[in-house]
Amino acid sequence: MRKSTLRAGLAAALWLVLATGIYAQTAGRIPLEAFFAEADCRSMQLAPDGRHLAFLSTLGFGKVGVALMDLTTGKYEALVSSHDENIKVFYWKGSDYIVYGGDIGGDESYSWRAIPIVPAKPGELRRVVTLSEAYRERFNENANFMQIVDPLPYDPRHVMAWGRNGAGSSIFGMFLVDVYDGRRSRVTNYQPVKADSYEPGDMVDNHGRLRARTRIEGKQAIIEARPDPEGPYVQLAKYPADHGGWALQFFAADDETLYLFETETSDPGTLRSINIRTRQLSPPIFTIPNGEFDAVITSWDRSILYGVSYVTDKPHTHFFDAGQAKLQQTIDATLPGTSNHIVSTSQDEKVLLILASSDREPGTYYVLDQTRGRMGPVGKVRGSIDPAQMRPMEPVSYLARDGLDIHGYLTKPADAAGQRVPLIIHPHGGPYGIRDYWGFDPEVQFLANRGYAVLQVNYRGSGGYGDSFERAGFHEWGGKMQDDLTDAVKWAIEQGIADPSRVALYGASYGGYATLAGLVFTPELYCCGANYAGPSDLGLLVGLGKNTTNDGTKAFYALELGDDKQYLQARSPLNFIERLRVPLFNAYGYNDPRVDFRHWTRLEAKLKQFKKPYEIVIEDNEGHGFHNEKNRMAYYRRLEAFFERYLAPVPSGNGEKKVTKDAVSPVKSS
Repeated sequence: MRKSTLRAGLAAALWLVLATGIYAQTAGRIPLEAFFAEADCRSMQLAPDGRHLAFLSTLGFGKVGVALMDLTTGKYEALVSSHDENIKVFYWKGSDYIVYGGDIGGDESYSWRAIPIVPAKPGELRRVVTLSEAYRERFNENANFMQIVDPLPYDPRHVMAWGRNGAGSSIFGMFLVDVYDGRRSRVTNYQPVKADSYEPGDMVDNHGRLRARTRIEGKQAIIEARPDPEGPYVQLAKYPADHGGWALQFFAADDETLYLFETETSDPGTLRSINIRTRQLSPPIFTIPNGEFDAVITSWDRSILYGVSYVTDKPHTHFFDAGQAKLQQTIDATLPGTSNHIVSTSQDEKVLLILASSDREPGTYYVLDQTRGRMGPVGKVRGSIDPAQMRPMEPVSYLARDGLDIHGYLTKPADAAGQRVPLIIHPHGGPYGIRDYWGFDPEVQFLANRGYAVLQVNYRGSGGYGDSFERAGFHEWGGKMQDDLTDAVKWAIEQGIADPSRVALYGASYGGYATLAGLVFTPELYCCGANYAGPSDLGLLVGLGKNTTNDGTKAFYALELGDDKQYLQARSPLNFIERLRVPLFNAYGYNDPRVDFRHWTRLEAKLKQFKKPYEIVIEDNEGHGFHNEKNRMAYYRRLEAFFERYLAPVPSGNGEKKVTKDAVSPVKSS
């Protein structure tokens, strides 16, 4: 990777981007760029001292970088950007340094660096400290890579990471990495489950010591903790890995009280704590009435449990602390019509960063200074979006054919009142434990703006509706999970929402699989479909998954998808392409680390064999989804044209969509 470079002198230009956006829009057809250009600002975080804000932005240079705002002076500046990567994540280290990471070409292999927010000397450039190279080089003995296990928010100088002990080292392990100089010190009490292999699940206490972990052993999930910080692990719980069980949250300030969320005593879930020394489990602290647990809310130092947030059809918060509840009421009264969340605070909690958003509002950040009693906006996520021109996302539900209650969200176009409109069934990826949420979705709003109704279905297997609902989707790829989408189409037609001759399927990842499956297993329902990075061959998917060294990944394929060869063949869309009746749009990234590119090459061979109409966009420098802004724009222009061609037109007299001759020829985007 090339060395990162500093950008300065952008205060005025950046302010215009943050305050007003850069794309003009008028009523009616909104420019595609308003939805899919890089956000003006996102992932804002306050420094612990409350004096600075950091956030991700393109900074006007195309690649995503980190920007800085001085809350005392109001000055904005570009802190750091890179020539050849998009920065994906950053952490404050104390109030003086920022650690940031990014990948190249969508391979999800991060390099990590650190930068001070103030140069060592006036007039000098800030010195970038290289902490690691890309993780993809882990088999290169000269590689200096690491995987951050915990950013250690209470340690201003270190992060905890797993990897090699520097370039050329043969020593693998857990290390404290100094962000000031990149030096690593080995965590001596780290006990790996396997040699030279890290399985996510370790948890540190408030002093940066490894104290608890979740590990997979065969088909069992095991929860362990260290009563003595330097002693051995003792078992706290054991349960089948395909059940919800325990989800560890954090250590309280005493470093012995471990908060957890469990689904053993209630299906939606219950918040409890356990003393890791006595192994005494607390009575229920809070049981989710329905929906999905989101997060535990605490004071900055974790000494006070403020409340919990959870999600049903919309987000909710339950407070235990009266002062915090009153503060939230004041914020909500000041910012009516949006869902308002405190996303970051200063260490003394006098300065708060609030994100106000909704289904039609991408988000506006506000800073509340409680000492001065002032609150004001500091940036819009997408300044080019006018919420008044967006469409509401309506929670809906229907009964599946076997009586299971299925929930989702319906977004209608502006001209939908009193008439049937083209409908896009839009299944989410995952599939297990993932779900669609109420909130601003640029893709959904874009499609609604183009005249299509969009139905997002939280089919069985999705998260957010209890452990039994999630497990109801196990081994149901192309089966009952697909039936839920079919039943959604029938429901939308019965409700007078959808034109039955103009229904499409479109999804990414598992949603791409569901698109392919729907078009070959129920071809009579759809007039076209769009597959974005979807698996086409379940045998290939499971085969690659079984070869991983990560036991958690192996458990996913064994317990949730299955490895019966007959089942995998019967549920693979690849084996039924001769049934395809309608045009198919596809998009894949060559570097995809999750859905191997061979899912496309095998699918393409079948499409050609049976002379089926299709289009294809391939990006050589992308992975699981297109993250480069230029590539993303090109993709959505092609998708927009595809739907205008096959979904919007009135069907021909025989009830079939007209397919133009050139749709049979593949088109590659370079």
